[in-house]
Amino acid sequence: MINIKKIRKQFGGNVCRQCINKEYGIHLLHTDCQYGMMYPGKCPCCGDMKNIVTGIKLSGFFKSFGARKGKYTK
Repeated sequence: MINIKKIRKQFGGNVCRQCINKEYGIHLLHTDCQYGMMYPGKCPCCGDMKNIVTGIKLSGFFKSFGARKGKYTK
């Protein structure tokens, strides 16, 4: 299971949904995540301008039970 605090600690801040999916091997959809900013920000992991995830909704929380740490760790 993952949570947003664990993600912030690992990556040094909030990251984009694609980096979370790649790192943990889960398939979070846009509707599974909460976004704090109205406009895209720079992801500290991949360096691209994307929507930054600030929280995970209940549907994404249940998907995270099968999460495992991926091979793309920093």
